[in-house]
Amino acid sequence: MAAEPRTVNLVLSSSTYHVILGSRSLTNGDTAASDIRALSNCKGTVSTIQLDVCLESSVTASVDYVTSTHGRLDILVNNAGIGERKREDPPHVRLRDCLETNTIGPVLVTESFLPLLRKSRHPRLVFVSSSAGSLSQNADPNSPYYAPKVGVRFSNYRASKAALNMLIIEYHKLLKEEGFIVHGADPGLVATKFMDEDFVRSLGAPEADVGGGTIAEVVKGEKDSNKGRVVGRYGVSPW
Repeated sequence: MAAEPRTVNLVLSSSTYHVILGSRSLTNGDTAASDIRALSNCKGTVSTIQLDVCLESSVTASVDYVTSTHGRLDILVNNAGIGERKREDPPHVRLRDCLETNTIGPVLVTESFLPLLRKSRHPRLVFVSSSAGSLSQNADPNSPYYAPKVGVRFSNYRASKAALNMLIIEYHKLLKEEGFIVHGADPGLVATKFMDEDFVRSLGAPEADVGGGTIAEVVKGEKDSNKGRVVGRYGVSPW
C-alpha cells in the first residue's frame, strides 16, 4: 500500500488532523502510515487499525479500539471499494462481491460507528463514490459513462455505486437534523492499483494525489455548499 493520498493531503494541511487509517492488511497499513510520518512537512498524525468492511467482527474490533483510545469520532470516510474481479465467475457472484464491499460494507461500518460520531460536536460522514454510479449519465449515449473509456464493462461496480449514491441521499435525510454533514466524494479516474495504472495513465488519468485532494476537500468542509450530493473535480455529479 502506497502512502494513502487522502491521508497525506490531510496531515500535510493541519496539525489538527489525526487520521486513523483502516486497512484490511495491517502490515500494508503500517507501511503506508510510516511513509506518511516520514514526510518532512507532515503536520498531523496518523495511526492504523485492521479493518475488513465485510467482516462484522473486524468492524466491531475497530469500533472498540476507537472507543477505548479516542472516545469519539469526528469524521468517517467510507473508502473501501473493489472493481470487477474473477471475470470467470458467474455474473451474480461478481455482483454480490461488488455489493458486499462497495455498498453493504459502508452500511455496516457507518451503523457501527454512528454512536461514536454522535459524540462529536461536528460529525461528518463521507462516502467515496463515483460518477460511474450516475443513472442519468450511464443512460445518456452522449455521456462518456455510457461507454466507459476503461474498456471493461464494469457493470457490477457501477450498480454498486448507484446503490451507494442512494444511501448517501438517505443518510443525508436521516442525519441532517442531528447536525451531521453527509457527503459523497468522487475522486474520478486516477492512476492507482484499483486498475492497471499504466493503462489508465494512457487514457489521461491524473495521479492518485489528485483524487485524494478531491476527497480531502470534502473532508475539510470546502464543499459543504453541496452536502448530500456526490462532488468531484468537475463539480456535482447528476444522479
